[in-house]
Amino acid sequence: MNSHRTSRREFLARASIAGTGLFVGSALDLEKARAVDQPALDSSLAYKYRIAFGAWINDMRCEALPLENWPAPQLDDECVRSLVRIMDLQSRAGYNLFDVWGLFATYGWPVDITSAVDGDRRKRIKTLFKAAKHRGLKLSLGLGTYSWGYDKIIEADPSVRGKNQDGSAHPHAMCDANPKSWGYVRRIIDFVLSEWDFGGVHLESCDLGCCFCPNCAGKDGVVAYNARINRKTADYIRQKWPEKIVYVITISWLQGHPHFNEQEKGHLLELSKHVDCIFDQGHTGYQLDPKERREFIQKMSCAYGTSGQLWLYHDTRWDRASYFLPYVRRAVDGIKFQYADGVRGCLYYQGPPNNAGAEVQTFIGGRILSDTTKSAEDVLTEAVRLLYKPKDPRTGQRLVELFFKAEDSYFGNWPRQTESFKKLYGFVPGEFKLWQGLWGTSPGPSSYLKEPMLDATGRKVYKEGLVSILKELPSLEGKCDDGGRLENIKRSVGITLNTLNTIQSCLGEG
Repeated sequence: MNSHRTSRREFLARASIAGTGLFVGSALDLEKARAVDQPALDSSLAYKYRIAFGAWINDMRCEALPLENWPAPQLDDECVRSLVRIMDLQSRAGYNLFDVWGLFATYGWPVDITSAVDGDRRKRIKTLFKAAKHRGLKLSLGLGTYSWGYDKIIEADPSVRGKNQDGSAHPHAMCDANPKSWGYVRRIIDFVLSEWDFGGVHLESCDLGCCFCPNCAGKDGVVAYNARINRKTADYIRQKWPEKIVYVITISWLQGHPHFNEQEKGHLLELSKHVDCIFDQGHTGYQLDPKERREFIQKMSCAYGTSGQLWLYHDTRWDRASYFLPYVRRAVDGIKFQYADGVRGCLYYQGPPNNAGAEVQTFIGGRILSDTTKSAEDVLTEAVRLLYKPKDPRTGQRLVELFFKAEDSYFGNWPRQTESFKKLYGFVPGEFKLWQGLWGTSPGPSSYLKEPMLDATGRKVYKEGLVSILKELPSLEGKCDDGGRLENIKRSVGITLNTLNTIQSCLGEG
């Protein structure tokens, strides 16, 4: 760190200003930075769809929203600054799309559609598109296909409301049997894609459930129904905007069995003729049996994608510098392994760029997706060089080892037996969280430090690792031009140790 000791407030203020490079630097300056930082892409070694996945606009926010329920809806100046800052990083890392939900609505598009965008919101959205263009990125539109975003429409027009399996009213999903439902979806598509130059469209039809009436999933089954309504939506987009990348996410398509059966795989193969990529993300395990992945991909007419092997979903309510959880080796090794199976799309989860672990994870994700021959050591070394600017090779290597130590001290103590995770999850997580809930109006408990993630022995070993990191940080001061990042790690580790000690004391562990 520089000999001048930077306060956290000064660091965050400086970083926020630097992150809005759109306003202080030209497109030429940004292009020169990319040329230096990002090597030429060899498409034979890269994922085709290298998508930075938000998922929601404030999941990457640099200031916490401690009392805001999920997903936080506000598109304010801080949200824009945070998104521009992470686009700086995405551009230099090698992503080609930035998929972010909530630019227009979260749960509720208005019935008239267009009033979702007032004057201030329109200006901020235009700022984000301009920033993306200057950084060589394209934004991708997150679109619920009858689900996610229709609560206000359903309330105002109950005739489009879908049904649950028991025949009761569905709280979020519209019914495809009513032509008015498709009319609302089509109006959203026309409104958004006619005005804003999105590079792709992310279709998601079942995350909040779908209609089970006799003409929808009640007739076709969940997989067949969702494949059908996504084919219709994709065909409409391709007909009017053939240059858009269209991809479908299969979250919540399976009911009561772990993997797609032969009939369901047939529906996926037909859907693959209509879209560019089908994403089986792997939140709670992959819906396509990994043992069948390589053979099935060869039959598809489009790409197959995941979200990698492991990712942290960041909580908007948590202080951004209150945890330090890099998982570089596990992310890189999973992406490389899946590439060998034929996976060519990745919705790689992002986080607040002023969290030291999240910042590095964002960078290494783009780099390994751009060149799958690299090792975890390679991409982490590149991240350290770009972000921490060590003044000598030995300092750089020590920082690489520090990040790996943080990863292994935590994830190396996860239970090795699948059954251990079933106490809470029922599966070995692809997605894990700081605490297990998404919804709430205050920061949740640090359940990632408790069973089944860490037992008493795991907490002891993790604490030893964090103490070791905290002891090492002072010896790195003055040896990096890190912009306050080492101080950020120090604060994150200190807060984590305080929380860990509290948990241990309450459990009588020392």
